Amino acid sequence: MESQNKLFRLDNSNIIISGGAGLLGEQHARAILMMNGNLVLIDKNFIELKKIKKKLEYEFNKKITIFKCDVAAYKSVKNIYSKLKKKNFLIDVIINNAALNPPPGTKLKSNFQKELAVSLIGAENLIKIFSAQMIKNKKGSIINIGSDLSVIAPDQSLYSHLNYCKPLSYSIIKHGIVGLTKYYASLFGKYNIRCNCLSPGGVFNYQDKVFVKNIKKKIPLNRMATKYDFIGTVQYLCSDASKYLTGQNIIVDGGRTII
Repeated sequence: MESQNKLFRLDNSNIIISGGAGLLGEQHARAILMMNGNLVLIDKNFIELKKIKKKLEYEFNKKITIFKCDVAAYKSVKNIYSKLKKKNFLIDVIINNAALNPPPGTKLKSNFQKELAVSLIGAENLIKIFSAQMIKNKKGSIINIGSDLSVIAPDQSLYSHLNYCKPLSYSIIKHGIVGLTKYYASLFGKYNIRCNCLSPGGVFNYQDKVFVKNIKKKIPLNRMATKYDFIGTVQYLCSDASKYLTGQNIIVDGGRTII
């Protein structure tokens, strides 16, 4: 039997993360680098992506590959695939993290079609393009990032004092991500490709104080997540430690959805 430490190692594994410039994208990247995985980060926000690359390369003394990419555009993702293939850099793990989620209190407004395109169409584009090589190699792991709101409805009372309503698009996308996960887990199982979903609870990011106070009351652990709380789960889902797990929605929410 392999040692526990070896099971979680990602030596010689190549991982691509969409939405790499985001709050959780950076932490997913950190989780990979901790286990010595080889990393490709893609994001439309290339300025922020370069900052994250510089920070993580300094922290881990390991080269990271980055690309500007609009995951909603099939040709943009295909172009990244072609560039990596020329370098014989074949992807073993896909982390579909890209999303648009305008927070309450900002000037940004929800745009149903754009949000759907980035989160669902974007995830489908990465899976469709990069899974071809996984199928040939008869191995791989796909991790889709959901939400606690992939299994429950939003509690709109949490936002009422902000004169805000959590948009329908968010629920449709996050429930859809779970459906996408199950679909590909069933389709790709015969190729030894796993497909799972990680659904984080709300992450503390200096939100409105009343909102934070109220949501904590709904969480058995009595706190929102920190951006570091999903590192171990990402390492598990990427590595051989989860080699018999597929089609599952792993909810890491401090217990909120059990009530």
